[in-house]
Amino acid sequence: IKFNKHKERCFNSKKYVLMFQAQCEISITSEGTSRNITFNFVHSIEIESSYENLTDTCKIVIPRKLTFEGVPLFNGDNPIFRRGDKIEVSIGYVPNTTKVFSGYIKNVGSNVPTILECEDEMWKLKQYTVNYPSKVGLITRAKKGKLRKHPLVIPFTVKLDELLDYCLPDTDFEVVDNIDLGSFRVVNASPAMVLDKLKDEYGLYSYFINSILHVGFANDAARTSEAEFKMEEVIINSDSLEWQRAEDIRLKCVAISMNKDNTKTQVEFGDPDGNQITIHKYDMTESSLEFAAKEWIKENKYTGFKGDVETFGEPVMNHGDRCKLTSVKLPERDGTYLIKKVKRVYSVDE
Repeated sequence: IKFNKHKERCFNSKKYVLMFQAQCEISITSEGTSRNITFNFVHSIEIESSYENLTDTCKIVIPRKLTFEGVPLFNGDNPIFRRGDKIEVSIGYVPNTTKVFSGYIKNVGSNVPTILECEDEMWKLKQYTVNYPSKVGLITRAKKGKLRKHPLVIPFTVKLDELLDYCLPDTDFEVVDNIDLGSFRVVNASPAMVLDKLKDEYGLYSYFINSILHVGFANDAARTSEAEFKMEEVIINSDSLEWQRAEDIRLKCVAISMNKDNTKTQVEFGDPDGNQITIHKYDMTESSLEFAAKEWIKENKYTGFKGDVETFGEPVMNHGDRCKLTSVKLPERDGTYLIKKVKRVYSVDE
């Protein structure tokens, strides 16, 4: 999604050019002094957000010599802002702006111009480590009292909300399915690494929405928001979108179920030579798992557009929202699509 200075639209077969002035607002609160400073002059802003990625990122390019009351904001011997400071970014067209990023400064570049690298609330979950469970019980003797050469680990089991409550005591979170994770262990891992393990081993995605951590499967990421985008009016790259037919797509789905006893069931379905995707479920029978794999193939072997949609940035959309594409020239290709990733670009060069 690009925020441009100019936008063109057509009305009643006559072409009018509407001039829209893009604007931004950066608000940074110092961790050390709690002083808040807001400014609106930057060279560029680039924000990436997706439920498939653990962390939303924001990169801001600003003039190196930007000062406040004669003191450098980000560089020098005693800069006002540093790593770990709270930052909020709003962009839009005059007179309106919408907050599109909230997080923390991860790094302040020392080159010219200055580049601020920022991450959302996930940044805080990378700053400390946890061990779960805090103590690991061992069975050191056999039933008859003989000392074991290879002690057995006691199979403590934990539910998802119990694990999150332990590892993220200061974070508000929501879970859709409070599944039993079985025997789960991490040693000297940051909470973000714990969430990454949940994704790799259980197929659970973690992402922040309005400072609340959401943890669930991919199909739980869908929201109710939907907006229409007319191809001939607001889609900049409509010519680069690729139209695909279901019968031409080759896919293979590997479905894995994590069972209550900490074992796994796995099935495969689809084209043996197709692009492989792995989906994760919880406590499913083999027949139910095969049905889930077939349904995934059915949903993804669709006739429709493939690729990225580039717009003027409004209406503001987020991952999980639905994008309804319509066309006057080719109405038979109208369709509604789930947004998996949003990239916002603001620049004075465009």
